[in-house]
Amino acid sequence: MMQHARAPVHHAAAPPHPAHGQPQTSTDNLFILVRSRADQEVGTTASRRTRRPDFLRAAAWAIQARLHPRASPTTLRVAEDLAGRLNADGQVAYCREAMWKRLRISRRTLERHVAVLRELGLLAWALHGSRTNTRPAGSGEWAGTATIYAAVVPRAWDDAVGHRVHGHGYHARHIGFTPRGRELAITEARRRTRPPRRHDAPSCKTNHQRRTAQVEGKNNNAAPGYGRRARRCPQPLAEPYQASPQQAAHAVSVAARIRPLIPWTQAEPLRRLAFALRPWTTAGRSAEDIAAELMAWRIPRRPSSPAALIMSRSRTHTCTPGAEDPGVTRPAAAPTGVPPNQAFRHAAEQLRARLPDPGEPSAPEEPGFVIRDRILASLQQAERDWRARTPQECSTFAAWDAICDARERAPR
Repeated sequence: MMQHARAPVHHAAAPPHPAHGQPQTSTDNLFILVRSRADQEVGTTASRRTRRPDFLRAAAWAIQARLHPRASPTTLRVAEDLAGRLNADGQVAYCREAMWKRLRISRRTLERHVAVLRELGLLAWALHGSRTNTRPAGSGEWAGTATIYAAVVPRAWDDAVGHRVHGHGYHARHIGFTPRGRELAITEARRRTRPPRRHDAPSCKTNHQRRTAQVEGKNNNAAPGYGRRARRCPQPLAEPYQASPQQAAHAVSVAARIRPLIPWTQAEPLRRLAFALRPWTTAGRSAEDIAAELMAWRIPRRPSSPAALIMSRSRTHTCTPGAEDPGVTRPAAAPTGVPPNQAFRHAAEQLRARLPDPGEPSAPEEPGFVIRDRILASLQQAERDWRARTPQECSTFAAWDAICDARERAPR
C-alpha cells in the first residue's frame, strides 16, 4: 500500500484494490495522494489531461479542500504561473531558474510546491530534464534538456464536480455531466455572467444647482447655461511662412528633394516639411544648400517632429543677435589672428605635393571581371595559407582539428 494522506472528498467509492494506472481512492471515501514517482508519469498517471481553466479550478479545489497537508496559497501561485504558459497540448516547460525569480520565492520552495502538485495528481512528467549537453562537442556552448510537465486533473475532482469521464489515465476524456454536475455547471456559468452589484444606492433627490438658459432676442432654443461660443479667428502666419500658391508648390518640390538626403526628416509628411522649409525656399536657397545646412546640425537621433525642430532652430538662429540669416549671403569676414609660421607653411606645401593634380585625367577604372578575378585569387591564397598553418599557430585544438579535416577533404 502506498503512503497516503487522508482528506475527505465527495465522490463515489472505488474498488478496494485499484489496479496500476487506475484512479486511486480508498474504501472510506478518502483521497489518496500520489506519493510514488512511478505513478507521476504521463504513461502511468490516473489523472486525465486537461486545459488551463479546469486545471486552475482543480488546483483551487484541492488546496481549498486541504487534500495535501503542505498545500498553501503559494501552491496556487505556482499552478497559476504554470497555467499561464500552457501550450495547446496542455504541456508546459518547467523553467525552474526563471520561475522562482519571477515568483520571488526560493528554489527549494518552488521544488516543494511543484512536488505537492504532482502528489495531488495535478501535474505529470511528460519529459524529464537532463543536464547532458545537447550542443555539439567543441562548440564551447552548453544547453541541457528542459523538464516538460503535463497539466492533469484527478478523477476525484471529476467526481466532485459531476463530470462524466470516458477511459482511464492520461488520455481519458470528459464527455458530459451527471445531474448534480449539470446543476453545478449552470450555477457556475450564471455566476460568471452575472453583472456586479452596485454598492452605492442611486440618489432620489439632486441638490446640485441647475443653470438657466440665456435667451437673446426671440431665440429661446439654446441649451440651459450654454450660450453661443465665440468663433476663434485663425492666427495669422509669421512673415517667413507666408507664401503664394506658386511658392508653396515650389517648397513642396524642394522638400521632396531634401527628404531622401536627410535621414532624420524621412518620417515627416512632405507638406509639413515643406512648410517648415519655407523661409529657405522663399529666400531662393537651393535644395543642395538647404540639405548641406541641415546636415551640419548633427541631430543625434530621429526627433518626433522634424518640422517642429526645423522651425524652432531656424527661429532661434534668426532671433539670436549676430546670427546669420538663412536667406541672406553675407560677405566673408576678414581673417584675424596670428599668421601661420614657417613650419606650418612647409607642412602644408608637402601635403599639397602629395595630393593628385585635379587637372590630370584620372586612371580608367578596371573592368568588373578583373576585380572579381583578383578577389577570388586572394580568397584562394587565404585558404591555402590557412591550410598550411602548424599546430603552434592554432589557438585551440578545435582549430587544428578543423585544419586537418580540410586537408583530408582537399583534392590532391
